[in-house]
Amino acid sequence: MAHRQGFRPQAKLFKRPWLDKDGTRTPGIALMHGAKVIAHMTPDEARSIGEQLLRYADQLEKDEN
Repeated sequence: MAHRQGFRPQAKLFKRPWLDKDGTRTPGIALMHGAKVIAHMTPDEARSIGEQLLRYADQLEKDEN
């Protein structure tokens, strides 16, 4: 797979309900890459991932020093 020079993929977060085929709406947070939903998380799932992101960020900063 060819990679573009200097390109680093990024994602954005949006408050967005998930709409099932039967019309059920699940409130949550969508992790988006462009117009594509990469993941949809409930508030509890988002908190868990947020905590893990913070731990990893702390570890990376510690490793750099």
